[in-house]
Amino acid sequence: MQARLLSVVLCWTAVSQAARLLAVLPTNTKSHYVMYGRILEALAKKGHELTVITHFPMKKPLPNVREISVAGTIPEIKNNLNSIKHDSIKPDFIRNLEQIFTECVDSCDIVSQVPAVKALFNSSQTFDLIIVEVFGSDCFLPLGVKYKAPVVGLLSSVPLPWVNVQLGNPEAISYVPSYMVGYGQRMTLWERLSNTISVIIAKVLYTYKSQVPSQVIADRLFGPGPKLESLAQNYSLVLSNSHFSINEVRPLVPALVEVGGLHLSDSPTLPKDLKKLLDAATENVVYWSFGSMSRIETIPNDVLSKIFNVISELSQTVLIKMDRRMLSQNLTVPDNVYDMNWIPQQATLCHPNVKLFISHGGLLGTQEAVACGVPMLMVPLYADQALNAREMADRGVAKIVKLDETDADNWRKHLHDLLTDPKYKENAIKLREVFLDRPMKPLDLGIYWIEYVLRHKGATHLRSPALDLTAAMKLEELQSYFI
Repeated sequence: MQARLLSVVLCWTAVSQAARLLAVLPTNTKSHYVMYGRILEALAKKGHELTVITHFPMKKPLPNVREISVAGTIPEIKNNLNSIKHDSIKPDFIRNLEQIFTECVDSCDIVSQVPAVKALFNSSQTFDLIIVEVFGSDCFLPLGVKYKAPVVGLLSSVPLPWVNVQLGNPEAISYVPSYMVGYGQRMTLWERLSNTISVIIAKVLYTYKSQVPSQVIADRLFGPGPKLESLAQNYSLVLSNSHFSINEVRPLVPALVEVGGLHLSDSPTLPKDLKKLLDAATENVVYWSFGSMSRIETIPNDVLSKIFNVISELSQTVLIKMDRRMLSQNLTVPDNVYDMNWIPQQATLCHPNVKLFISHGGLLGTQEAVACGVPMLMVPLYADQALNAREMADRGVAKIVKLDETDADNWRKHLHDLLTDPKYKENAIKLREVFLDRPMKPLDLGIYWIEYVLRHKGATHLRSPALDLTAAMKLEELQSYFI
């Protein structure tokens, strides 16, 4: 009996440690890859053999990881802040989604034509599991059929409306705000109506701006086969970069697992020069960064000048992620500003002298600030950032200001409140404790579920029965939209 039990354990371990995995990550977005890269590195360190199609090859390659670099095939996705205001009557969230879908389809198209990628797909190599990023990988979903392997999706945001459809996950529109709007969970009747409309629009845009053109690419790449709409319902698992403590409380089917914060380091370190600067800041530090996709230097001069004027009034050192050489010569940088082109963000935020984070509301930066217990002044620019900012404001750890705010007094007032009222720091400490209090680390949780799918040959028992409902049955759900 003991020998039989030992053999079962050894077989289980072998399945987890010797699988052949293919990861296809076509979008050139560094902030997204921060999450994906951590997962892939952890899988490799557990003994899996990985083949990875990526724009961001490892700096220290691992022997069991084969990388097919597509770096340089498409420009890295960046947001230019020169044009803050739009004259179009089209709502911002529609414009944002159209831009995202266009960039993702272009990424799929270009990466699918890279010779090394085509050679891989035409080879006799086999894989036990396919990993794709949910953004931009629709055209690669037929890989699951080609290799007769389960597909795991990596999602760099909260669950998206079309992902809920693909997994049979309840939408809960009446109390779960959409990715595209900046509502809280306790919406007014008008906000619930607006939220419902935005979700419907997002699903329609996804179908016609992403899925339909991706189908053309998939048919060219793999030949006629199952429709992407059907293949998208065959995800064995999707890992979402969200967590109920800082995002929304929402229903989740078993195939949708929250792993928000998995990119966080246990022991972030600072370069010596930066540590010296932060240690010496007797009046403490305000840290300002708009992440890897948006450059502060591209903010219009009149707007940036007003912000600099407010910053110059602060007694704190203001550390800014920017390159002052890119600024207009007409701009005067305040004496209390120290700028760097690259800053290790988590390590900086966790330094005890950093008292405030001026952020665009990116999800990774928000998670890092929460993990370090730092209040935020949030300046949402794009995509989910308004939603992230609202969630932090609702939890009492942030204030929100618009980048095109014409009245500098709002910047001045919010900075003063955040730096002088102790309730924001107290709330940030409480939120940190809730965010970090979990039965296991989010990275370990993500790896567990990926290996769970491997052990159980796709884990089809995780699939929601909602995916098998007829159209007539689904109509019954409409009654819950406005409740």
